[in-house]
Amino acid sequence: MSGPRQLAILPDNPPAYGGPAAVEADPIVTSGRIEYTVRCDGPGGCGATHRHTGPGVRTGPCGASYTVAGDEGDDDTS
Repeated sequence: MSGPRQLAILPDNPPAYGGPAAVEADPIVTSGRIEYTVRCDGPGGCGATHRHTGPGVRTGPCGASYTVAGDEGDDDTS
């Protein structure tokens, strides 16, 4: 028996709701969990590649904010 399904926190189109646009993110599996690598080349970005442990609005180590899009059912864990 499974518990209730948690709904995504962010909509599919964040700019329509006032959030930053989603950036291209590549999912990778590390230590049994999915992480996302993001090229930080948007407004205020540093050009480096950052890793995040979950989708959603994220702030990179350089201070740039962006939306990491994830697959349906991902939890926001970072």
